Amino acid sequence: MNARELVTNRLAAQIRRFPDLDISPLDTAGLHDRDAALARAIEHAVVSRWLTLVRVIETQLTRPWVEVEARLQAVLLTGAAQLLLLDRLPDHAVINEAVEWAKSQIRPKAGGMVNAVLRKVAGLRAGEDKRFLTPFSRSQLPRGDGRTMLLNAEVFDADPAKRLAQQTSHPDWLITHWTRNFGQGAATEIALHGLVHPPIIINSMGMPIDEEHSKDLQPHEESGFYIFTGEHRALLDLLRSHEAIIVQDPTAAAPGLATRAMHPPPQVILDVCAGMGTKTRQLVALHPQSTIVCTDIDSQRLAVLREQFRGDDRVKVVEHRDLRQFDGKADVLLLDVPCSNSGVFARRVEAKYRLNKVSLQKLIDLQRQIVADSIPLLSPRGRIVYSTCSIDPAENDEQARWIAKWHPMKITASRTRLPTGIPGQPPGGYSDGGFFAVLERKGDD
Repeated sequence: MNARELVTNRLAAQIRRFPDLDISPLDTAGLHDRDAALARAIEHAVVSRWLTLVRVIETQLTRPWVEVEARLQAVLLTGAAQLLLLDRLPDHAVINEAVEWAKSQIRPKAGGMVNAVLRKVAGLRAGEDKRFLTPFSRSQLPRGDGRTMLLNAEVFDADPAKRLAQQTSHPDWLITHWTRNFGQGAATEIALHGLVHPPIIINSMGMPIDEEHSKDLQPHEESGFYIFTGEHRALLDLLRSHEAIIVQDPTAAAPGLATRAMHPPPQVILDVCAGMGTKTRQLVALHPQSTIVCTDIDSQRLAVLREQFRGDDRVKVVEHRDLRQFDGKADVLLLDVPCSNSGVFARRVEAKYRLNKVSLQKLIDLQRQIVADSIPLLSPRGRIVYSTCSIDPAENDEQARWIAKWHPMKITASRTRLPTGIPGQPPGGYSDGGFFAVLERKGDD
């Protein structure tokens, strides 16, 4: 099986799940490195621009997209992504392989339909515009590298908000939601940010980096952070050679950094939703005098935490159900709660499709439940650091105010950071979006 066949087979299953896509990595075992890279590039192009590709393809069909069977949708998405979003792939190779897959995996006549549609898609291309100026016209397809493909037909919607949603592959309601919350200009920037290929960002934790490894680093606009530009093996070597250094975006680092100046210094810090342990490692480096307790309700993430902190006497990894033994002992309670991921859509490209008003409300309810269950863990002078990788006020400022209203807490600091960096801009200005708030008990000085 080659790269294109592998991706098309995967997409045939994904289409049945959409919008709740499987986020497990594509299994490229058996492919040569070059073919594996191509397979990953095709899949990423499809998933990140799913709604854009559907819009373009549907204009070339004689029936609505929803009436096209899943396997045909899969092969059309695979082919269109290569023709419109990837470079240096010959049209004849892309179309011929798509046609042969359709003939063998669907039925012989399906090849003719795939051939006709993909040739029409290829025929839409009318050149390239290196300018990246918004608002885009109805015949412009923005790309993640800062270029715009010109089309010879007005493919996208006449309504500016719907057009932006189609061109950046976001649900219509989300563009309207962002416009209402942040204004049209910011909503456009947020949508375009989702097209960026995110850089690998290193948090140096204030540690010096030796000359051998610094050659793979470029300064980030935020002091102490760097853009890693080397190969994967060099990254692993850097992290092994400098144990305190972590891969972490400045926005993700902000909640931990907010604990540095806390007085008196915390003796016990609880990381209740520790995930894969990045913020836990940051807290370990920031608070050498503290005991760090971390947990996660997911058993696989808990296993990762145990392995990562094996042999570290300062870090206790516990089962989530065993947290009650720490009631009244947490000087800092980090609640990096599950959220919509709306600040990191460039990194979690599938998350934007499953977000809707119903799922958002379920997340809000879950976040409040986590807070309420965790409050008893606080020591008499304990503080909460509530954080998300969301930019939605309902998950952020409104939640902090809810905590302060219904629990004996007051907000002492908070920050929302919208994502920065759009296609074509230097990677040193890239950052994810997110939020944190620090709350302490009322009456404490």
